[in-house]
Amino acid sequence: MRRHFRRGGEAMRITDIVLASASPRRREILTMLGIRFRAVVSGADEDVSGAASPPEYVLQAAKRKNEAVLARLKEEASIMPDTLIIACDTVVVYNGIVIGKPPDEPHAILTLGMLSDSWHSVLSGLSVYYCGRTAGTVARTEVKFRALSEAEILAYVESGEPMGKAGSYAIQQKGASFAERIEGDFYNVVGLPIAALLELLRSEFGIASLDIMNF
Repeated sequence: MRRHFRRGGEAMRITDIVLASASPRRREILTMLGIRFRAVVSGADEDVSGAASPPEYVLQAAKRKNEAVLARLKEEASIMPDTLIIACDTVVVYNGIVIGKPPDEPHAILTLGMLSDSWHSVLSGLSVYYCGRTAGTVARTEVKFRALSEAEILAYVESGEPMGKAGSYAIQQKGASFAERIEGDFYNVVGLPIAALLELLRSEFGIASLDIMNF
């Protein structure tokens, strides 16, 4: 089945949508939207610690993923004229400090202790390639955690859920019980900011909206 977008009121076909990610959360979001896609793991080096700011950090990381997947598709001769690549990188920022995925349980415990009873930002960098062009943007969501007890944190970490998650929690799973307030796109916290993606497609590529019913 072909995917359709709308440009200037006329339907245009996108025959190949590529998600440059191994994240199950991002795959679930695109599937929820009715988008048929193929996932290609970038394998890119995501260490952009030299970035000037957290927004620049996630934007550079997403761009690296996009470039790595684009290079791989070209090498494998599996890129099409209308291939659209979506790459995303998400981090938590607390007091100006970028917090990625915990390397081990002690780090997860430390992170959750810091986030307890406080606000933090979730930043996602988006990088989209289409028809020979690449464009990017950054989405931000603010999250307030309620006060977490030591027992809650330990039990949560022992469940294994924090591992592999930016900020050591999954808002769409058990971690939902920690969030007291969210300001911004919920799906940005999950891992793929839908509103920012649609706006990027519209403003940079002239793709006005996803015609979900035709996917």
